[in-house]
Amino acid sequence: MSTESRDAVAHTGRGAGDEHEDEPLLIAAGVADLAFSGIGTALKRARALLVRSDLVELSQDGRKELKQRGRLALQRYVPASESHLELLARRAASRSGQSDV
Repeated sequence: MSTESRDAVAHTGRGAGDEHEDEPLLIAAGVADLAFSGIGTALKRARALLVRSDLVELSQDGRKELKQRGRLALQRYVPASESHLELLARRAASRSGQSDV
């Protein structure tokens, strides 16, 4: 151990093995800082959104977009029902040998 590192250890009271002991604390502090900066950014965006004069139109546009997205999602995952005219044509074709009277 060099004299500089001994002085640093004597000054801080920590040895080289303390780095691993401090790791959870440093990670927790980093996560807290990241969360705090994220909350700050979200609050700034919310404040900027609240001062807009077209908030009603913006919310209506958002609602329309959500409805359209929901419609597309339902079309994607829910099987489409058969068209009524197509069903009637199929029934008529199956009865072609029978008379209508």
